[in-house]
Amino acid sequence: MKPAPSFAARRPLAAALLLTAGVLALTADERYFGLTVDGRIMVRTAVSMVTLGEIGIARGQAVGIDRPGGDSVTRYGLGPSLSLAVPVSLARAFDRGIRPGASQALFVLHQILWLLAAAAGAGALARAWGGDGTAVRRAALAAVLGSPLWAYAEADFSEPLQAALVAATFAAGAAAVAPGVPQRRSLVLAAAAGAAAGGALMSKSLLALALAAALALVVLGGEKASRFRRAGAALLGWLAPAALWLAFEVVRFGRPFAAYAGERFSHPLLDGLWRLTVGPNKGLLFYFPLVVLSVVGLAALARSRPAAAAASAGFAGALLVVTAAWWAWDGTFGWGPRLLLGAIPILAALAALGAGRLPSAVFRVLFGLGVAVNAIGVLQPDTDTMAYLGILPRRVVPATDVNRYPVFTYDAEPATGGARLDNQFWVAEVAALSPLRVAPWLLLQRLAGGDVLARLRTPPWAANRPELRVEKSPETVISSANLAHLTRPFAWPHLGMSLFRKKADVYWGAAYTEGILDQALRAQDMRRPDRAVDFAEQLWTILPSPQTAVVLAESYRLAGRRDALRELADRVRSRRPVDPRFPVVLALFARDIGEAEGARRLIEASLAVEERPEIRRLLGLPVAEWPLTLRDATGENRKPRG
Repeated sequence: MKPAPSFAARRPLAAALLLTAGVLALTADERYFGLTVDGRIMVRTAVSMVTLGEIGIARGQAVGIDRPGGDSVTRYGLGPSLSLAVPVSLARAFDRGIRPGASQALFVLHQILWLLAAAAGAGALARAWGGDGTAVRRAALAAVLGSPLWAYAEADFSEPLQAALVAATFAAGAAAVAPGVPQRRSLVLAAAAGAAAGGALMSKSLLALALAAALALVVLGGEKASRFRRAGAALLGWLAPAALWLAFEVVRFGRPFAAYAGERFSHPLLDGLWRLTVGPNKGLLFYFPLVVLSVVGLAALARSRPAAAAASAGFAGALLVVTAAWWAWDGTFGWGPRLLLGAIPILAALAALGAGRLPSAVFRVLFGLGVAVNAIGVLQPDTDTMAYLGILPRRVVPATDVNRYPVFTYDAEPATGGARLDNQFWVAEVAALSPLRVAPWLLLQRLAGGDVLARLRTPPWAANRPELRVEKSPETVISSANLAHLTRPFAWPHLGMSLFRKKADVYWGAAYTEGILDQALRAQDMRRPDRAVDFAEQLWTILPSPQTAVVLAESYRLAGRRDALRELADRVRSRRPVDPRFPVVLALFARDIGEAEGARRLIEASLAVEERPEIRRLLGLPVAEWPLTLRDATGENRKPRG
């Protein structure tokens, strides 16, 4: 009697997804979600959507788009923020009912679910292209665990969402033209492919490419008699999300494709191509070794399904070429070639097909290499690796090359017409600074323990070139949060770790809390004091701290809530520490009620704790000419550059 087939043999896709989910849950680090500029902006927009039905965020981000009303909007696609509205809707209950920051688990779970969707799409695509159960399982495993996408479970970028939507576009489009599929089901699948392509467009405008791929799949493949009906169904599915995308573009920017004004396709194309494919810093070959089998799979697919091969090659090739020419070809932050990750599920499906034509050991070796490489990015997140490179001197850019970069990337040098470029915008061009070299070294230092900070002063690259010398000590240029991550002993990450964190462990992302803070600051800038008080009180309830006391006090001041402000001031000044900005709020209040001398004494008290030029400037002005709000005085509502 033959033994019953295993679960993996009977349900290959489900088995792969269960394994992937388990690995993601046991390796995701919740401390990092909400620490990058891009991620904060997306979450803050989601908080605006959920709490107010709006899309505005506070000013002060280098890449935000300021509006006349006193606030700003994200330049990124609104698809990620719409998706994040789900964890945001649940976050308050977690942060108030369990502990501040407990909602980090929700945001990371959200990323994990999108990664699982990307893996499922890759497996479904392999099946639609004729792959057997082994190919389906291999495609699903390769799409996440064998690729850089694994490291994005804990990151706040939208790449998991993009990859899932691209995978859905291809999987539905391929299934729509599979042999023997009933016509009605074919049309439904074509519409689903179009809808997924529309969702991809909403997540990132560049992914307008997905519609071309969807149309190529459903028009060039399958029965010719119904191809125009399939095309019509795909366009109908795409229309609603595309219309929503267009509306958001016009409302925010006045026209479509205007979000990245001032940023150019200024990187040499050929240089970008080799760096993104075989380059030592961001080369796809190193981060996704299975891409070798993708080429084999594409050749096989071209013989059996030429339309599918053309759509796959066209999409991946177009994404590669456009990215290679972009000024930030490397994606700056993020593990691996971040801007190419939307194509990973397609490449994984192709790799699984290609593996079927070679000995199984080939797939195992390449998949194992991918797991080993990307585990480094999971256990030593790129956020900290990039922060560490702040010890290097900034690159001097001559006047002839300055226009290659947006104004938020550098400090101008008027005397020469040149600039000093921030490190994250050039380190990917130096092989000695490859994350594949620096990240494992940093991880080893944490594993070794002892005086890690002392060892960080002697980096793993040879300082025999001017741009590689250590210009500053780590503790002077790395934020306290990043420095804590880099120096404290290694602790194994996992989903749910924020539910059990120690109260004293403050070096965590706080995505939801910062979103509430952002809306309080936005209301202050927009001169909406009652709204500012509402959000500031919510913030204070979740996380009473010296910093949130400043926001609440300023909101009370702007709202004319004098008794509430005095009561809060008595409570705050009886505690320690006190944020140096708190006396500035009280100084502005003293100015409001006509106590000029008291206002100046409070400014001096603030400066005695922390010297800030923008606050020192107030002492040189008549009190009547002081700015109206704290953020006007500190400049925190102005862009850092430009």
